[in-house]
Amino acid sequence: MLAIEGQTARDVTATVNYVRNPRASAAEPHLEFCTENESLSTMDTLPGRSVTIHAARDLATSLDHEGFVLVPHVSAVEDFRLIEEDPAVDQLYIDEMATLLRETTGGVFAMLLGGGKKRFGESASDLLAPLINAKPARYAHADNTDESAAQLFARITEAAGDRLPKNARWALYNMWRAVSPPPQDFPLAVCDAGSVAPTDEVTVTAVTSTRETGEMRHDTTGYLYNPQHRWHYFPDMTRDEVIIFKAHDSRDDVTRRVPHTAFTDPDCPPGTPTRASVEARGLVIFL
Repeated sequence: MLAIEGQTARDVTATVNYVRNPRASAAEPHLEFCTENESLSTMDTLPGRSVTIHAARDLATSLDHEGFVLVPHVSAVEDFRLIEEDPAVDQLYIDEMATLLRETTGGVFAMLLGGGKKRFGESASDLLAPLINAKPARYAHADNTDESAAQLFARITEAAGDRLPKNARWALYNMWRAVSPPPQDFPLAVCDAGSVAPTDEVTVTAVTSTRETGEMRHDTTGYLYNPQHRWHYFPDMTRDEVIIFKAHDSRDDVTRRVPHTAFTDPDCPPGTPTRASVEARGLVIFL
């Protein structure tokens, strides 16, 4: 794993928010999380649970077991503030992250599902104002369910025609980069997928907006608290590091998705400028 000179690994005790009001029966509508106006959400996550989040820089992990890895990557993007603002910068990031994803996973083909997405801590009101869905997600979740991931892949392959194989293994990934200097007040935590039971999962419909299409609804996975969950994070990330973690896999004998969440680092010094990050989502085809 990577290490920053002078850095010491440190576990922290912090709060992770979990779904607290699962549906009583399948007849009830799915819980909803409204990203732009959380007061409209039907999902309850407060109060959160106090958990140990382990420093993971010395931990050997893989995408098909724990479900996440930390990889070095020096981006050619000089100013990440131009993501979502400058089409040339967006395309540069799309191209280099697709290459990184293919090389890291060993797939034969990789593509990004849109461009990079900026996110900021809630206190960055001046930066959040012009953006859509740019706050960190503060509850344990994964970006898809089995069904919604399959629907997404079907739309991609239909649009691609004969350019993508229909019966090969495929997987979805998330790539997360901190672009503000360390320390980060709201790091990303990822949960070892081997510590998650199927009964921990509940469907949550994310209701959000995009600049291009307006309101969008997509079924995601929320999580119930389980004391067996093993949470990890990478302290003091730099802009030259990327966490890659699994969002879905068409194989059912490997990790399929990784719970993740932003959390407040209680050890971050007061007055530290709030975290800025860029995330991207991608598809990989394997043969």
